[in-house]
Amino acid sequence: MVTALPADRHITYQLQRRTCGKASCRPCQNGQGHGPYWYAYWREGSRLRSGYIGKTRPASVHSADTASGPVGAGPLAVSV
Repeated sequence: MVTALPADRHITYQLQRRTCGKASCRPCQNGQGHGPYWYAYWREGSRLRSGYIGKTRPASVHSADTASGPVGAGPLAVSV
């Protein structure tokens, strides 16, 4: 989990599913994966940085921003 996000950068939040890679994992075998989990993305110079937020929505993301589709439909990006 990210301990502190940069306060002086533009941050984009994304809701994603991840695969664990275990051969016996049924959710990964079905293509669904685990999650969804929130990730933060920001730029430091020319590098794209990311950080794991967790299963709960970040406080800076409003519920109206996340209403653009069902959770399993793919990544959801929210700029803050």
